[in-house]
Amino acid sequence: MVEREDSNPDDWSAHALQSFLTTMWSMVVDEDSYTDGHPSWIDLSGHQQGTVPTGAGTGALHRILACGVNPDDLTDVVREMQHNLLYGVCQLIDDPGLLGIGLDEEWSEPTDFRWELVAVRTTGPAGRAPIHGLHSSLDDLDPSGRDGATRDRPVPARLPGYPLHARLAVAQARGGDRIQAINTWRKATGAPVTEAKAAIDLLLDQLRQDPESAP
Repeated sequence: MVEREDSNPDDWSAHALQSFLTTMWSMVVDEDSYTDGHPSWIDLSGHQQGTVPTGAGTGALHRILACGVNPDDLTDVVREMQHNLLYGVCQLIDDPGLLGIGLDEEWSEPTDFRWELVAVRTTGPAGRAPIHGLHSSLDDLDPSGRDGATRDRPVPARLPGYPLHARLAVAQARGGDRIQAINTWRKATGAPVTEAKAAIDLLLDQLRQDPESAP
């Protein structure tokens, strides 16, 4: 006897929830993608699809980077703002009251409707099922594995006259992560491991001799 397919929508609606949130996360900047030494989402030419458009945004990026701002810091700020926006959209769909919409507050206008996300089966038996729990599930699918939190990146050491990669590598080494320090140096310079290690050790010795340079 052939078993009938389970008609309970819970399984496929759960899959629809995961698929929807995974797609949402795919719209967030990829903090691990680099092009020519810069985060890939920063395209100052403005011609690459899916990146910052030509116009005011590109001009602002030119000015910010010209001030010496670390592009990775921009990535962290943009990613956090994108995450907050996605989380707000998920709350809006789950329950506008989570955002204060429709509540009995002076600043909140009453509404006679609400929004709902519905999964529609396109293969097999026809079916529709509302999708709930968007905001409570969003961070579970964070591709970074940090549940929506920002990266824990060190503050660069104070080393006047030295490039950013050197100051970051020293900060990482002083924090006990020598492997990451060497990787930071090699990523920026292309130097072999032994050369990167020697350069970092030299700067660490300099800091020990001149504690005033320490962060």
